Amino acid sequence: MVKLNMYSIAQEFLFLFLALSLLFFVCFSDSASLPIDLVRLPDGFEINIYAENVDNARSMALSPNGTLFVGTRQAGSVYAILDTDRDYQADEVIVVARNLNMPNGVAFRNEDLYVAELNRVLRYDKIENSLRNPPEPVVVNDEFPADPHHGWKFIRFGPDNRLYVPVGAPCNVCEREDQRYASIMRMQPNGSELEVFAHGVRNTVGFDWHPETKELWFTDNGRDMLGDNIPPDELNHAPRRGLHFGFPYLHGKNILDPDFGKKRNLDNIVRPAIELGPHVAALGMRFYDGIMFPKEYKDQIFIAEHGSWNRTIPIGYRITLVRLEGGKAISYEVFADGWLQEDGSRWGRPVDLLIMPDGSILVSDDYGNAIYRITNTNLNKVKLKESKPVFFGQVKQAESMLFQNYPNPFNPETWIPYYIKRRSEANIMIYQVDGTVVNQIYLGVKEPGFYVTPEDAAFWNARDADGDFLSSGIYFYRLESSEGNQVKQMVLLK
Repeated sequence: MVKLNMYSIAQEFLFLFLALSLLFFVCFSDSASLPIDLVRLPDGFEINIYAENVDNARSMALSPNGTLFVGTRQAGSVYAILDTDRDYQADEVIVVARNLNMPNGVAFRNEDLYVAELNRVLRYDKIENSLRNPPEPVVVNDEFPADPHHGWKFIRFGPDNRLYVPVGAPCNVCEREDQRYASIMRMQPNGSELEVFAHGVRNTVGFDWHPETKELWFTDNGRDMLGDNIPPDELNHAPRRGLHFGFPYLHGKNILDPDFGKKRNLDNIVRPAIELGPHVAALGMRFYDGIMFPKEYKDQIFIAEHGSWNRTIPIGYRITLVRLEGGKAISYEVFADGWLQEDGSRWGRPVDLLIMPDGSILVSDDYGNAIYRITNTNLNKVKLKESKPVFFGQVKQAESMLFQNYPNPFNPETWIPYYIKRRSEANIMIYQVDGTVVNQIYLGVKEPGFYVTPEDAAFWNARDADGDFLSSGIYFYRLESSEGNQVKQMVLLK
């Protein structure tokens, strides 16, 4: 049984005094080219530029190594965005594919990048080994319709390890015998066993699986030419394969289509989980399973609304939040807006959302050609309590735990032991006393267990993210995992 190094009572009270008097704010440099100060967010949240000059940025996928892949629709390119110093601002944008046919969808699996063109899915093997000279793509499946109308695709791997690929309706409203149209399809990673998972889906450009139930939820864009206020866009819930979600017969919960509404018995049509705004162009959606936002956002749904194109008074151009309770959608509210101005002008159009390992949310914008990052600044307001001696054997394993670093004080190397209760993505953030993040130790996905030996514990060499040695003083370190955050102090003496 090993007892961790502890400080004197006087040092602990000094530490407590400092901790209670600090407000930790992570500062980012904004781009002057986009007026992000116009974006309105709830109190405690802020938005910054993660990457700019990303022409026509659409769907996003993140590799375990932190490479952000971004598809496009009109630009015909796929990008790899690198954050080499892990400061949550892009350092480089690399074009890894050009001259593709609407490569909107991107997904990442086992070192390979999947890209969805109009009528086929490609795979770039071991893409991160050759970002500047990517391999020739492998055609995974080319059995999809080539219609350009709603033909661009959002793709993701589901919890069943299958790749989900939607096929939009080739029209505003129509009826087709080919069951692939207006559907969500899925297939094995090698392109085999292609099948329809959901029918009656006009045009989904975003879906996700509930973190607990693993059931599919998706957005759907309603038809046009019925007026400004009908039909609504939809958020739908597909707990199993084979369900029909209404198109082209029924829109929203009860709007019969004037041309096709009487052509089908509507008893077996699944109504939306909740109706969204009319013509808001609801695209990307994500369940919030991160560790940064307050608990009330846990497992709730964020939606990127691209914005209307033919409504008399424009609507959308925002990020909305759908709250769930007992597995059912109970409310629909605005979370972030300001891309659409009161005079009807716009400077951005949100497309896709992605939850980062630290719990922040990335937002792609194909009009502003940028990726934004939304953070919760209240997370950095840390209140620390006086610590007590902890023995590894005394841990009751009720939750993940951060232990005292050793040696402490240190110069220049130290190890940070920790315990993970449940399999989780984890990071250790290191702060100066003024609240500035000086480095991040990305731990990756950790299995349950103790990480307490020099071989297993997190290692820090007293350098900042740029590799420069830091000066002597008090530093704080925080374990971030799916079970919350814990903070301790350490002292660097030179």
